[in-house]
Amino acid sequence: MAKKMSLPVAKAGGPVSTANAIEGPDRISVSELKERRRYMAEDALRDIERAEKHKRDAALMKDVKAMAKEKMASLKKIC
Repeated sequence: MAKKMSLPVAKAGGPVSTANAIEGPDRISVSELKERRRYMAEDALRDIERAEKHKRDAALMKDVKAMAKEKMASLKKIC
């Protein structure tokens, strides 16, 4: 038989609404959560744009590949 799960009970001090907030030590409203996700998406887009710019820089990519080879060699010594 499956174990019965109990639902959280509101503590004294007012009702607890999960419809408009994310539960936890830092309660975040849904609108604030959406705003944070938008900023994260904008930041990710900037990262992608920078990566594309770097890919078009042949001299930089040559240096990146050389650095990656060095890193791989140092990791092979560890493993």
